[in-house]
Amino acid sequence: MRKCWLILFLLPCVLLSQSIFRKPLNDSTFSQWTDYIKTYAPSDSAFRVFNYLINSYNNLNRGLIAYKIWKEFSPLFPNRKPTLQQLLDNIKEIAIYPTPKEEDYPVLEEFIQDFAPDEYAFVALKRRAENLINYRKWDSAVAIFRKFMHLFPEKKKHIEKIIEILLAPTEGLVVHNLGPNINTSADEWDPCPTPDGSYIFFSTRGRPDSYGNSDVYFAKNENGVWQKSQNVGPKINGKRDETIDNIDPDGNGIWLSGTFEGTFGQFDIYYIKREENGWGPLQHLPYPINTQYVDEGACLSSDGKVLVFTSDRPGGVGEFHPYGRLYHGNIMGNMDIYVCFKTDSGWSQPVNLGATINTPYAERSPYLHPDGKTLYFSSDGHPGLGRLDVFKAVRLREDSWTEWSEPVNLGKEINTILDDWGYKVSLRGDSAFFASHWRTDGYGGWDLYSVTLPKYAKPQKFATVRGKIIDPFGKPLSAKINIEDLQTGKNIGTLSSNPENGSFLIVLPLGKNYGYYAEKEGYFPISNNIDLTKFQQDTNISFDIILYPIEFLVEKQKKVRLNNIFFDFDKYDLKPESFLELDRVVKILNENPNFNIHIEGHTDSIGTEEYNLQLSRKRAEAVRNYLVSKGIARERITIFGFGASMPVATNETEEGRALNRRVEIWFVRR
Repeated sequence: MRKCWLILFLLPCVLLSQSIFRKPLNDSTFSQWTDYIKTYAPSDSAFRVFNYLINSYNNLNRGLIAYKIWKEFSPLFPNRKPTLQQLLDNIKEIAIYPTPKEEDYPVLEEFIQDFAPDEYAFVALKRRAENLINYRKWDSAVAIFRKFMHLFPEKKKHIEKIIEILLAPTEGLVVHNLGPNINTSADEWDPCPTPDGSYIFFSTRGRPDSYGNSDVYFAKNENGVWQKSQNVGPKINGKRDETIDNIDPDGNGIWLSGTFEGTFGQFDIYYIKREENGWGPLQHLPYPINTQYVDEGACLSSDGKVLVFTSDRPGGVGEFHPYGRLYHGNIMGNMDIYVCFKTDSGWSQPVNLGATINTPYAERSPYLHPDGKTLYFSSDGHPGLGRLDVFKAVRLREDSWTEWSEPVNLGKEINTILDDWGYKVSLRGDSAFFASHWRTDGYGGWDLYSVTLPKYAKPQKFATVRGKIIDPFGKPLSAKINIEDLQTGKNIGTLSSNPENGSFLIVLPLGKNYGYYAEKEGYFPISNNIDLTKFQQDTNISFDIILYPIEFLVEKQKKVRLNNIFFDFDKYDLKPESFLELDRVVKILNENPNFNIHIEGHTDSIGTEEYNLQLSRKRAEAVRNYLVSKGIARERITIFGFGASMPVATNETEEGRALNRRVEIWFVRR
């Protein structure tokens, strides 16, 4: 009998629950759904309706309404605590994902008060201020942060930093949309200008001529106007996702991330280099750079020895949270920035940049400026206005990649309430490119922008060195250029000239005396020095390098000046900075045992003729002695001292006298 009564009692509930699911869920029927919960809780049917309402609003990205339902009706289901907690955890992630509407503010403020001081509540506080920041109501946004700051005692300094950003005077920065030849109603992101500024590469999706979901495009700059962008073609783009991350400082290599064939994880890092006949093969970087996790955002240092990139792999700062799931109000997970170093056998194990740069949340799109010290990156963990803000930090020690200055937010004129990322500084350091969302002049989705940099956002001062490498007949050559610190003898980088036109571009920090030598198989390496110790401001230096085939030098008995041979004034002892130059001569003589070498010493006109003859011969003799100490037979070496008798420039100026003080060599067959 009891079973019959129970069936008779439950049957209407079941039938009513079935009928309620036939009603549409909207604002006009909302009360009917909630009335059902009030009437029949804590029955299974009432809980099904409760669960359905919450999941429906979660799926609509209206987590605050879901939270309102949970808060009002969860006490009616005291025996469902584990399930209720699981629902709440989902609600908290979704509630802080979208920018709230004005009618949601009361519930959002309840959410903040209910869950402070946890991170969900803090992100909700930032969401509460988003529209005020978007409409540049700085004081009103500050008032919101101050209203709730007492609820977050451990975030006090963080909130004060946000307030400082909001109250900072505007710099009058002009942010330019790159225009309709580049931006569309879809998304454009990851702008990568070439070092000379003549082209820009970027990622986009949804275009008619795309090969896959996201592709790489490029546009040319003609007289300051970006021309119609074009797909880079099937050498890079395919049927899956391909995005560009960075361009090498010499302009000859591109770093990509995507889901190419053979990808280990969701996203992997790839590299493609320019060759004489176009782009070479796509290279998939090995483990441990690429893993089963998301690996992207690779950027190569100007010396070619350091690679920074981002990954959501376990072992970062904070707990493991993979890319693709809601966490901290977005789907980027806990991405960190890593660094690895070029070795003889490949790449080293990646090293996390540490907690000054990385947070338990997302750090993305690192850009290491060619100065080798200034890092730009985007983060939603450091004090900022929106989701991803752009930051700048400076490496504090030459021998460390984990010691950094405190990251500086680039401010309210660059950063918005949504994601600002893919930040790249022009080679000159006076402007930057980045992707941004929800600006009033946008074409839809993420657009690409440029901005003139304020002083605090610029990299350190440096010199830009450019030119071409050619043979004696003017033909462009593809060659390597090695850069050395002449004081320490340390090789600080190797780059390549453009295989198509021989052009090269080098960026060097001021304050040092550098040596370079250009080399190509079968050619005599040419060297010189670039003295930047006296420059105080950014500077541009231009020159071409002529490489002579070694056989040409022998046949023509062409003399070559050894530019990086150094003596103290009025002395003939070789300075240590000279050894690198002479070691290359040793190498050529060892590789060509049928060659002898003639060494000539020359001076300027200061001093007597006899004295200069003796000094020039002793300097040539010092060079011979060094070669002999390295195993070259003395009988293969002939020396001459010509004093000041063979000037190549006027002796009336210091510059001319410097050119006349020289050591020259030439080869003859044995």
